[in-house]
Amino acid sequence: MTATDCRTEEPEQIVDATPSPVAYRRLMVASVVCMLMFGAVQVLPAVALDVLGEDLGLNFEQRGLLFSIRIAAALPALLLIGHFAERPFKRHVLSWGLMAIALAQMLIALASSYAGLLCGVVVSGIGLGVVEAIVNPLLVQLHPSRSAWALNIINAIFALGLVVGALSTGELLQAGFGWRLTFWLWMVPTLLAAVLYLTPHYPAPSPTSDSRHVRPDVGGFAANPLFWMLAAAMVFGGGCESGLTSWAPNFVVEELGASARGGAWATILYGSFMAIGRFGIGSISGAVSPLRIMLLSAIFCGAATLGLAFAPHLWAAWLLFGLGGLFVSCFWPTLLAVGSDQICVGSMSLLSLLATAGIIGSVVVPWVIGALGDAVGLRAGILVLPASMVLLIVMLVMIGRRVHARSVT
Repeated sequence: MTATDCRTEEPEQIVDATPSPVAYRRLMVASVVCMLMFGAVQVLPAVALDVLGEDLGLNFEQRGLLFSIRIAAALPALLLIGHFAERPFKRHVLSWGLMAIALAQMLIALASSYAGLLCGVVVSGIGLGVVEAIVNPLLVQLHPSRSAWALNIINAIFALGLVVGALSTGELLQAGFGWRLTFWLWMVPTLLAAVLYLTPHYPAPSPTSDSRHVRPDVGGFAANPLFWMLAAAMVFGGGCESGLTSWAPNFVVEELGASARGGAWATILYGSFMAIGRFGIGSISGAVSPLRIMLLSAIFCGAATLGLAFAPHLWAAWLLFGLGGLFVSCFWPTLLAVGSDQICVGSMSLLSLLATAGIIGSVVVPWVIGALGDAVGLRAGILVLPASMVLLIVMLVMIGRRVHARSVT
């Protein structure tokens, strides 16, 4: 199956063959606000993790489980929404998903026990799954001929959200405001994005279909070996990214004695370098093979994350987390772009399935790091990250051979 034959069934009925004008500007503004919030909300618990954990009496494994449970809660939403979101009510689904994130922020801010915290984390995961299912495919549909550029740029905004969220949370904690206030504050941009996404006139899923009658060929995706290779690569790449995002602040606090501000700066540098990487990849995506970029990035990311296990000083850990952010930056958006280009252009179902694979990695890696941290220390736990890069390199070589074989036949 190629990228041009992914929808094989005819529309049931075409109500209006004249396409409506796409609300491009407002959808792009909404996507920028959404991804800025998306990055910030994901990093808030990580930056506040040491203070939050002490307040509620959590060990390392319980702290790691917060991230794993949140991401696990996103899986059913991602799969369900990815299958049905190519229908005209997707704008309402997306807005309700954002409202769920706002509700989760409130529940977390009010939590007085681990059970209450988990409740908020689950609701947050559901909302994040909805956003992940719709926003990245929406950007591909808005830029069908420049998908790698669009996905890297919008995911660079996500990385900026990591920076803004980490900076605001770290400074509030350093000023003595406590960890709950930052969760209240980030409800505002979440609700703003929910309102902006109520815009009508979304783009059609493909140039040959309207938004009402798309039937994704999920069985065709599953029969394609390239899909499974990309899915495995998403597991390893997404797992490494999640491990760095979740554990950067707590690692430098616990292993190197950093303050709350010092922990926040680990994430600030990580997110800043990730944004630089994604903007950079977006600018060269048409000139350099995306698979070559990812292969080199995996090698250097493996070296940087291996170095974390031996970092002797805070400045060294800051540098290595920054380099980790730079080199891990390309995997998630670029693997999605390769899937869209090689299998099915702009399919929400395809991109949701690949994102689901990435989320599986994101569930496992933070929990394993925390479990190993309790057993033998966080320096040993962090070795999960370079191990994931070794596995990713193997998958990228296999993907490259498959894509090359398809291109010459």
